Amino acid sequence: MKLREFIRLPRRVLWAFVMEGVDTTRMLDVFRRHGTGKLRLTPAHRKPTQEELDAAIEQLKDIPRFLPFFVVVLVPVPGVTESYALVAITLEKWLGDRFRLLPSRFQHIFDKEKGNDE
Repeated sequence: MKLREFIRLPRRVLWAFVMEGVDTTRMLDVFRRHGTGKLRLTPAHRKPTQEELDAAIEQLKDIPRFLPFFVVVLVPVPGVTESYALVAITLEKWLGDRFRLLPSRFQHIFDKEKGNDE
């Protein structure tokens, strides 16, 4: 059972990268619609809802978390990615909700891994 989860981890991490890109694209679209709505360039029915704005703001907070993780993954030194993920998970576990290093999509992956261990 653990081997199957270990084999699926790279595919889930790749999917998390794709979904972060999709979420960021949606965030940009919501902010664009909000800005053009403020300028009265779009009709009222195209303005984003408060829920969409809240989700876009949460995604905006994920960008500073995603960029270091993305750079670390692209560094061709073996062990750097695993070390960064281990340090990030350890700090988040130790400090609780006050401190987040991983983007939300990646956090869900590693939370599922923790849930499977227990």
